[in-house]
Amino acid sequence: MNRYFNNPEIKKSSMGLIIIMISFLALNLLLIKLHNDKLKEDYIKVFGSITAKVVEVDPELESEIVPLLTKDVTQEQELKGREILRQYGLSNTLDTEVFPYINGNFKSIQLTILYSGIILTFILFIFNYIQYGYFYKTVRAFTSAAKRIVEGDYNLKLSEEREGDLSKLTKSFNSMGEVIRGNIYALNKEKSFLVDLLSDISHQLKTPLSSMILYNDILLNKDLTKEQERTFLKNSENQLNRMKWLILNLLKLAKIDANAIELEIENQSLNETIEETIETLQDRAIQSKVKLEFVQNEQIFLKHDRLWIQEALINLVKNGIEHSGEGGRVYINIIDNPIYTKIIISNTGEAICEEDLPHIFKRFYKGKKSKNSESIGIGLALAKSVVEKHGGYIEVSSKPSEDTSFTISFLKY
Repeated sequence: MNRYFNNPEIKKSSMGLIIIMISFLALNLLLIKLHNDKLKEDYIKVFGSITAKVVEVDPELESEIVPLLTKDVTQEQELKGREILRQYGLSNTLDTEVFPYINGNFKSIQLTILYSGIILTFILFIFNYIQYGYFYKTVRAFTSAAKRIVEGDYNLKLSEEREGDLSKLTKSFNSMGEVIRGNIYALNKEKSFLVDLLSDISHQLKTPLSSMILYNDILLNKDLTKEQERTFLKNSENQLNRMKWLILNLLKLAKIDANAIELEIENQSLNETIEETIETLQDRAIQSKVKLEFVQNEQIFLKHDRLWIQEALINLVKNGIEHSGEGGRVYINIIDNPIYTKIIISNTGEAICEEDLPHIFKRFYKGKKSKNSESIGIGLALAKSVVEKHGGYIEVSSKPSEDTSFTISFLKY
């Protein structure tokens, strides 16, 4: 029962009923007292008239009759008196109207009960109207709010009471509105993301497709030597590989941005993750005449998904190889302390322009001085998304007199 009285509405309703009933009882007690006073007055009138008649007949009986009016009579006296009155036709079987004083008091009591009942009914009706009016007003507020939500207004918020079931309902309704608003926002964001993704794919595939159509048209309609045919086929193969790499990376980026992947987070050696990354890119570094170096002083363990972190590191290291030039160097270092773990990937070579730094992680962004025509500008964006999916963040620093450094930071909680 206590949980019901936690509701302020029930508290107010119960207090109102208690006040009404106490007031009604007090009024009835007052009316009963008034009727009792009237009955005493009538009692005095009746016995006063009888006493006056008896004293007129025999004055000596005055001293005997008056004391009898304020004392209890004996059973013998009561029976004797009833017998005398019965001889004159007076008994309790007679109609009340025969007794004028009793009849008047009886009618007065009836009217009092009737009027007090009507007043109590009216008060309870008003109280009931106010009470249910409040509840139906609240229900109408919920109905109106629900209608507005259906019409697309998700920013409304009902006022909340401090406690009670109605307050809980209001909070749940507001929470539902916030959830719906969040879901609609997420759906619109996903819709916008899908439109942008399709636009990006269309834009990035347009050039290699056009090249392949041109190569195919030349192969079909021109008389070419074996060497020329091999050249065009080789170019087509390069464009196909480029399209394959682009599509695969766009799908990876789309999965991450759409939260469509589940990371297999394990507490494992970060050193081994970096070593496997270097092994994957070692041949590429040798071809580019770039030295890969991993500086490690101790084994560092980090909770991460090895394959996805390698995906991010591969893109960052590959970017370093491409911009180091022949004889350049890419080196990786780990900094670990009780607060954070950092992976620093630095490379020699030309620095990134200062105006390019704020945009370097944007999808399909290419620096103004980029000389790599094959670069699409998706690798750094993918690396950033992977790192943020792990709860970390990535930043870049590059100055003409210093190496370019990408720093991945993971805070320890």
